[in-house]
Amino acid sequence: MPVARPCEHRLVTDDKELLAADLIGKRLVRVTAARHHCSDGEPSLLHLWLHLEELGPVLFHTPGTGLSLRADQPHGPYAMAEHGDVSVADDPPDIALTRFVGQPVRSVREIGYDDGRADFTAGLALHFPSGSVRLLGLDDDLLIAHDQRLGAVEAHLHEDVFLARVVQTCGARPAQWDAWATKGRYLSLRYRHGEGTVEQHPGEDTDTWDGEESRLWTRWDDGTNGGWIDLADFLATAGLRLTPDAEVRAAPPGIGREG
Repeated sequence: MPVARPCEHRLVTDDKELLAADLIGKRLVRVTAARHHCSDGEPSLLHLWLHLEELGPVLFHTPGTGLSLRADQPHGPYAMAEHGDVSVADDPPDIALTRFVGQPVRSVREIGYDDGRADFTAGLALHFPSGSVRLLGLDDDLLIAHDQRLGAVEAHLHEDVFLARVVQTCGARPAQWDAWATKGRYLSLRYRHGEGTVEQHPGEDTDTWDGEESRLWTRWDDGTNGGWIDLADFLATAGLRLTPDAEVRAAPPGIGREG
């Protein structure tokens, strides 16, 4: 069973500290993977670097359970004493993230693990215009998954993508909603000048939106400079869904938080 350990979301550089949300909107330029080769088994993924515009190479690895992210240059091939060698390659075709090279990161969301005994953040889901991929740190293993192929552990993983309640807060432009995920997390959905955003905040009171609990989940720009989108299209683009019994309320005519 994985040992509960918090997921580290900060990227540390020489001059400033970044959040995982700072990956959003950055174009993926290259993928570098370091694999550990043992004589008695298949190669395992040891380190992963995503080269992103404006950020440079970002190292993803697992210190045990969960992910650690930091700004770091890829290392060349090296030996691990008594544990085999490590090979390093750019854009390996069998790494799922390679197919997203050239695309911007549209969304970064936490992946939780809950088996009834342990409940913690196990990794991150990165969403691109053409698809998504999950990066997980479980029991010292760095895993990449783009579909449901992780066996029994899959039942214990969850991403907060289902909305139980959505309230439209602007009936004109911009298109805007307050939303609550199934576990009570509050999200602000907004579409203005062709840009859609999903932000997590402590609640709908905007006076609470400047603290550490606020973070960007999703951003995209469709190039239309438009100010209106219907809820179904917004959710589809943002990778969110309504629960079958979700409460959805429209804004009264003329009511909204224009801005």
